[in-house]
Amino acid sequence: MSIRFIRFISSRWTRLVLVASVVLGLQTTLFNDLRPFGVMAQVMVLFAACAGVIYGAEIGAVAGLIVGLMYDCVLTTPLGLASLVLGATALVAGAFPYFVRESSWWNKAIAVAVASAFGEILFPVAQALVGLGGWVQWRVIGVALIVALLNLFLAPLLMPVVRWTLKESLVG
Repeated sequence: MSIRFIRFISSRWTRLVLVASVVLGLQTTLFNDLRPFGVMAQVMVLFAACAGVIYGAEIGAVAGLIVGLMYDCVLTTPLGLASLVLGATALVAGAFPYFVRESSWWNKAIAVAVASAFGEILFPVAQALVGLGGWVQWRVIGVALIVALLNLFLAPLLMPVVRWTLKESLVG
């Protein structure tokens, strides 16, 4: 076996695609049916925001773009729209380490919730920008608050998974 193949298999980006596939499966099955307060929990947004909070703006934005592109494959929106929104969400979440030097788990969970609310508001705005009208309504604010609250409680569960998924591995 080639050392290149071993490096590819053990890279953070390969792990990201594999773990994000599982998260995407949960998003489209379990969390599609569980709708607290009539709002679907956005686990893909949560994954991108956790990546930004834990690893910063650069790694988070790339991870958000990849996760968003995978999410685009199951959505009926134009290809790349969710990718841009989740990349921007992770970029906003990635600004958190610049403001807080040594953060605790609950600080990170609050930052994930704020970034999730931003991403949930940004998605209908992006849909309106590409010509899908009727998405920007006042209800979006309530949906963003509920998604932020859900992601506030789900963030401590997903952060160790994201930390393991995107850690740098030294092989070869």
